Order: sequence, then structure tokens, then C-alpha cells
Amino acid sequence: MCAQINGVNRDYLVLDLEFTQYTRPVGRPRMFFSEIIEIGAVKIDGSTHEITGHIQQFVTPRFFPKQAAESMVFCMITDADMKTAVRFHDMIAQLAAMYTPGVTYLVSWGDADYNVIAQGCDRHAVANPILRQDCIDLAAAYKKLKGNQHTTGLRKVTEELNIAAEGLWHTAHDDAANTGKILLKLLAGGWKPEDYLAGAG
Repeated sequence: MCAQINGVNRDYLVLDLEFTQYTRPVGRPRMFFSEIIEIGAVKIDGSTHEITGHIQQFVTPRFFPKQAAESMVFCMITDADMKTAVRFHDMIAQLAAMYTPGVTYLVSWGDADYNVIAQGCDRHAVANPILRQDCIDLAAAYKKLKGNQHTTGLRKVTEELNIAAEGLWHTAHDDAANTGKILLKLLAGGWKPEDYLAGAG
């Protein structure tokens, strides 16, 4: 099934972000917000369902680098990795280059990724290239499709759908790739993103 706009098949940019969080009950830095430290994405052609592009990039935390340490350990990001990191502005430019407003769906597992991008753009005073109306929360779509009471984790869904997951969990590109596999499995089964966005499926 191909999602269309004005007769043209819409592509999918499947995204996963790793970002800093502060979970301790005390000591939260003033004005703290989650900063992206890794981005992974795969672009899928809306007509052929072939993968046509990738992003795998570490991102320098500008405002709260000390708070990034715990997240880096959890995501298996090393100091050597961060030496290759780019600025937030450059990461947004890479994302924008693979996304066309109103033509590309941005797909993620949950809605946190879009929210982190939007807040990061606001704090960095950068225009957000992503339109919220182009965003698909595939976790919410799967929950609705299955009639579940609770959101199912990415790893569990790959097991439920008999999808051969690849790579390491909680690494941005591999999580994006596995989300892309789930998307393709749902599309092959007749699920339509436009129905989900319209509130019908």
C-alpha cells in the first residue's frame, strides 16, 4: 500500500533519537531540556519500499554536557564516538535534506522524538523543518491497530510480528531500521497511514 498526496506516493523517513534525560529526584539543572546525542534514520521510497538513504550521526550536547554522561553509557556511546559528533544545527540540516514538508512522512516509535526536535530547535533558535502533521507515531498506531490497552515496546513488537531485528537495541540507527521493518510489515498487511492520521486506523 502506498500513501499518496495529489497522486504522488509519499516517502517515509523513519527516525530514532537518543537524547539526554534527567531522572534524579533532586539536582535538576535550571532550564534543563533533553538534548539529542545521536540520530539514526532510514528513508523508505513510498512506491518501491526500498531504502534510499540513511543518517547515522552523533550530536554534541551544547547546553548540558555533564548530564549527557549517563545517557551516553546507556546508549553505548563512547568519547571516541563523540569526537565525530556534529552540532545540532548540522544535524537538523541533515534531517531537512531527507524530508520534504507535506510529501514525506516522519515515522518514529512514540512521539518523544518530534517533541525533542521541536524543543531543541526552539532552544537553539533554529527553524524546525518538520511539520507535526507529517508525523506518525507508529507505537500509537500499532496500539490502536491491535486494540491494546498499553503501548508495546519496539523489541516486543518485532517478536510479535516475527521480524528479524538487526543490530543493537537502544542505538539510534538500528532502532530506526527495526522501526522501518515494522512499518513495512504493517503496510504489507493493509495498514494505511492516512487512515491513522485521520483517526480511523
